Amino acid sequence: MGHKLNSSGSADVPPAAAAWNGSHGMIKTATETDAQALRAEGWTLPSLASEGYQVESMVQGEVAGQPMVAITLVNDQHSVRVIEQRGHVNPDNPVDGATGLPVSAEGLHESAVEGTQLWVVRSEPRRAVMSRDDVVYTVMTDASPSALSRTLTLVAAEERGRVTLPGSEPNGFGSTVLDGLREIIG
Repeated sequence: MGHKLNSSGSADVPPAAAAWNGSHGMIKTATETDAQALRAEGWTLPSLASEGYQVESMVQGEVAGQPMVAITLVNDQHSVRVIEQRGHVNPDNPVDGATGLPVSAEGLHESAVEGTQLWVVRSEPRRAVMSRDDVVYTVMTDASPSALSRTLTLVAAEERGRVTLPGSEPNGFGSTVLDGLREIIG
């Protein structure tokens, strides 16, 4: 179901060919070039590389009319599927990327971790919906509850690691200098 990429991003085997079905269809890919292009558009695409995960597949499409990218990650023991949704986000009642339904319609258990709202399915396969101001992540795994918790922490950390959305300011040396001056001067 696609070829794996190692944590450095280079392919161990020839990359999977992308299947492009136009702007209305799903885009399935697992190449590092496509991941970089999506990141340049503002997608986080959590890799969980620190936990030894590798990308098995990526699919770009829509959930409930909003843009999404779903990544399936695997390591020697488990698989994780992360569905990242952007666009119109209701942080108080986000759409579950796995079902396309608002969390209120599913009866998920609500909680908050480090200021981030979560809705959790406590049965197997484990699933959690994590809402931030402009993004919703649905994380599904066959791993233990503690592994799901760690995975959610890593996804949140990768999201916070994005300083600014790409494309929000011009790229290049000049914008880097201006950003530095803004930090120094205030």
